Amino acid sequence: MSRVKLVLSIVVLSLFFMIVADYPDTITLELGVFSGSNWGVPSGESYKIIDGAIERFEKKYPGLKVKYESGIMKSDYSSWLSDKIVKGKEPDVFMVLDDDFNTLSSIGALANIDSYMNHDETFSSKDYYSSVLKAGTYSKHQYALPYECDPTLMFVNKTLLEDCHIDMPDNDWTLEDFYSICKKVRQYSQYYGCYDYSWLDSVYGYGTQVFNEIGTECFLDESTVKSAVEFYRKLNNLNEGHIVTSEEFDKGLVAFSPLSLSVYRTYKPYPWRIKKYSTFEWDCLKMPTVSKNKGSAQVSTLLMGMSAKSYHKSQAWMLLKELCHDTTTQESLTQYSQGISPLKEVAQSQTIINMLDEESGDSQISMSLLNQALLGARNREKFKKYDSAMTLIDNNMTRILNSSDDFDLSLIELQKQVNKYLND
Repeated sequence: MSRVKLVLSIVVLSLFFMIVADYPDTITLELGVFSGSNWGVPSGESYKIIDGAIERFEKKYPGLKVKYESGIMKSDYSSWLSDKIVKGKEPDVFMVLDDDFNTLSSIGALANIDSYMNHDETFSSKDYYSSVLKAGTYSKHQYALPYECDPTLMFVNKTLLEDCHIDMPDNDWTLEDFYSICKKVRQYSQYYGCYDYSWLDSVYGYGTQVFNEIGTECFLDESTVKSAVEFYRKLNNLNEGHIVTSEEFDKGLVAFSPLSLSVYRTYKPYPWRIKKYSTFEWDCLKMPTVSKNKGSAQVSTLLMGMSAKSYHKSQAWMLLKELCHDTTTQESLTQYSQGISPLKEVAQSQTIINMLDEESGDSQISMSLLNQALLGARNREKFKKYDSAMTLIDNNMTRILNSSDDFDLSLIELQKQVNKYLND
């Protein structure tokens, strides 16, 4: 009997040592990132931010290593990630483009991170601008954290306003101020009021929304949405049928255009300012709103999430925090990228304020302006059919705005069409 016990003990110990020998000394996490800027502006520092974060992460956690595939361009990233997901080889943590978030959340590719956020004492969702954190929410659950954000501002051609004897508006300007200046500009036949301002910009400016949060109802016939679209039509009518082009804007013939912070930060300082908009003086303001206390502007967000199939979710969460919640990483991001950190502590820090001041020189851009823009910012709604529903509305809105048909009835009919699509 003792001999049997001895044999069994040897077998158990052998199995134990075999398991220990096969168990890796370190856990390797795979990170999914793309090269360059998310915002379509020149950038060569994206890996510098990531490499720095990985170096700090691996020093904090000696048993963890991080690897990533370099050289993936943003234009190829969605296809690359989709292929990885289909093969079941997606990274543990990966960047999520704004256009892909709804789809990735709805198909279960992203892990629900509610429990990690709620039970991690080193993490607080209050550290983020709430509007930007909401970009990673789907069906009332958090599936991603904001890595970088890019609020929409209003480009102002200061030279053109001076030529038209119009004072530069201040940051509390309203939609009526905006319309009034555009109307004055049109008194000079060679100039136009605005370029690339959309009906959706007007909806945001009125502080309203096109859909409910779960994507089952469209509000086109709601009075505030209707007022916003009517304002957009009135603004467009100033051009008497002329479609303002990007070429006219680049030549300095247009007073205003919505512009992202990333474009401002790229083309305002030297040397990129000599490449574009160098023939006239320009600056940026907060987007105009219906009143000083109501209205918002859109913010674009680059998100990061965890794979729902990761074998190392606890470790992946720590890496996600290092990238999206660590102040050192986020300060580096604001320094070497063109957007701004979604963390309030970083975005409002004296270091960042000084950096932006140095970049922009004589400018109306200030941390106060950006803080206002981010506090009142709006992300687009997050539901599976959002993109296709917006395409349906956009295509019909162009027809309605250029038609002599009854405006109210046309919006009611379009709302019915969209609601049917949403609920099919």
